[in-house]
Amino acid sequence: MAVTSNASSTFTGPPDGSHYDAIVVGSGHNGLIAAGYLAKAGKKVLVLERRSIIGGATVTEELFPGYRLSTCSYVCNLLLPEVIADLELERHGYDVRPFDPQYFVPFPDGSYFMSFLDGRKTRAQIAKFSKKDVAAYDAYWEMWDRIVDRMRPLLLQPAPTWDQIEARFSGPQGQEDWRTLTRKSIAELLDEYFESEQIKAPLSTGGVIGVNAGPLTPGTAYVKYHHLIGSIAGHQGAWGFVRGGMGSIPKALAAFGREHGVVIATDSEVAEIDIVNGSARGVRTVDGRRYTADIVLSNADPTRTFLGLVGESRLPAEFAAGVKRIKVKGSVVKVLMALGELPNFTAMPGTDIGPQHTGGIVINPSVDYLESAWDDCKRGHPSRRPFMDCYIQTATEDGLTPPGKHTMSLFVQYAPYDLAEGTWDERRSEIGANIIDTLAMFAPNLPNAIEHVEVLGPPDIERIIGITGGNIFHGEILPDQMFGYRPVPGFSDYRTPIDRLYLCGSGAWPGGAVFGAPGRNAAIEALRDLGSNPSEVATAAD
Repeated sequence: MAVTSNASSTFTGPPDGSHYDAIVVGSGHNGLIAAGYLAKAGKKVLVLERRSIIGGATVTEELFPGYRLSTCSYVCNLLLPEVIADLELERHGYDVRPFDPQYFVPFPDGSYFMSFLDGRKTRAQIAKFSKKDVAAYDAYWEMWDRIVDRMRPLLLQPAPTWDQIEARFSGPQGQEDWRTLTRKSIAELLDEYFESEQIKAPLSTGGVIGVNAGPLTPGTAYVKYHHLIGSIAGHQGAWGFVRGGMGSIPKALAAFGREHGVVIATDSEVAEIDIVNGSARGVRTVDGRRYTADIVLSNADPTRTFLGLVGESRLPAEFAAGVKRIKVKGSVVKVLMALGELPNFTAMPGTDIGPQHTGGIVINPSVDYLESAWDDCKRGHPSRRPFMDCYIQTATEDGLTPPGKHTMSLFVQYAPYDLAEGTWDERRSEIGANIIDTLAMFAPNLPNAIEHVEVLGPPDIERIIGITGGNIFHGEILPDQMFGYRPVPGFSDYRTPIDRLYLCGSGAWPGGAVFGAPGRNAAIEALRDLGSNPSEVATAAD
């Protein structure tokens, strides 16, 4: 892979034996966020990154000559406004724009549905399929707005206690909202509001993004909520493109850190966290360098952090057993393509840039289609007809490809980490070809439009990015692995059984995606333990 656009923000590694107030393992966005807050508070911080580029799964890479793509994470919504403001990301180049329409959903019969930032335009689309569902749409979003408002304060602190949850979800309506959030499947919830399959189909996909579950699985309503937390330009739940690709986020974070003295060393994979008398005191890299620190924060996933960098023998047996129970094997496939022309959709023909190209493209004709895709996966097979979220950032942004060319990113479910038949090396091309064939059912010109393609299954994401199991959230975000259960019961406040070692990545509360809450919150707790006042550097840190 070529050097990415965010590589220029890295630093030469420091001398062996250097001492820091804090060492952060991993330069994913949460690691850089934690480093930024610590440095803003006056701490001397070192960030160590195993790859030659920063960003972890949040990167822009030139996978094909002249084509720059967001390799893993691909669109933005969840990044906390507190982080954006506190770390001055817009001043350092962070620029996100909501796409509109938000989604284009073609159906096999040639019809389509679009959702827009303008609710009136979306309601007109809904009316094509059901007049009754137009009114239900407003009630549906009122319900989500209410739940998001209840949960929002709980995201800016360690996982809430039951007393805190009860206070936010008090009364009969609150109890029903809690049941919706933590017990219902997304399919059950949508059945309560809508009658049209064409409306339920695209709304169901947010309930399964990144998890090993189907739309009928209890708890998938929580996954839907997780993808509605953020807002862009005042549009709750809207998603958008980051100018320059997702690698612009770590680039901006690194620029802020550099202003405050953060040192970032690439090609510096941590082999071990050094522990002295039960306390983290530094790290050793794979090439033998050692750095000491007053505290260590790990942005690696919990499995890699505790069973790898710490080692099971240094952990309480009950805690180690809890880490082993974390569900970490992913089932997401990324397909990255360079295109000679835009997809020509049967439902909305044309290869000139149109609204069918400028937002998300959802391939999921029905809830049953999505459940069937999951049925294949849970038996160890790639989905015969997979669901996919497709994005063509180049339809709304120049400079990412040669003139007249485009990129297309497919986020696909499902294909299991452990295949029932064969290996990923043996079947990667076949799995990719089936995904392209499925998309070609809706855009027949696609196969001939592809000039380059790369397929990344869960083992590839694990190998390249270093996330155990290739799980994009560092572990499932279904309710049984959230709140006080994340990552392990009794350790949901970013602290660990090892004194002065903190978990700051997506495996901590409140979970994964390009969110920033774990990195921010972990830094705040660490500053408290160091005797600093986090309210001086972090919005809403009281």
